[in-house]
Amino acid sequence: MVTSIVSVRMPPSLVQKLKELAKENHFLDVSEEIRSIIKLQLRRYKLRLEEVKPIEEERIEPIKVDYKTKNLVKEELIRRLKKMIQELENE
Repeated sequence: MVTSIVSVRMPPSLVQKLKELAKENHFLDVSEEIRSIIKLQLRRYKLRLEEVKPIEEERIEPIKVDYKTKNLVKEELIRRLKKMIQELENE
C-alpha cells in the first residue's frame, strides 16, 4: 500500500464538527475520522457500482464489427449510447 499526504482546506465549523465526531467515534485525531468517512463512502460507492454494473452489462448488446462498414458500427454505437443515456435520465 502506498501512502500519500493530502492537504485539504476546510471552514472552521467543519473542522470543529470533525473534531467532535473524532472524539465521539474514539479516534485519536481528525485525520482518522476523515479516513473513516472516506472508507465508508468508498464502500457504499463500490456496493452501488456492483449493483448497477451487471444491469448495464445486460443492457449492452454485442456489436458485430465489420471493418468495411466502420461508420455504420460507429453510428450504431452512438445510437445505443444515446438510448442508454435517455434511459438513465428517465429513471
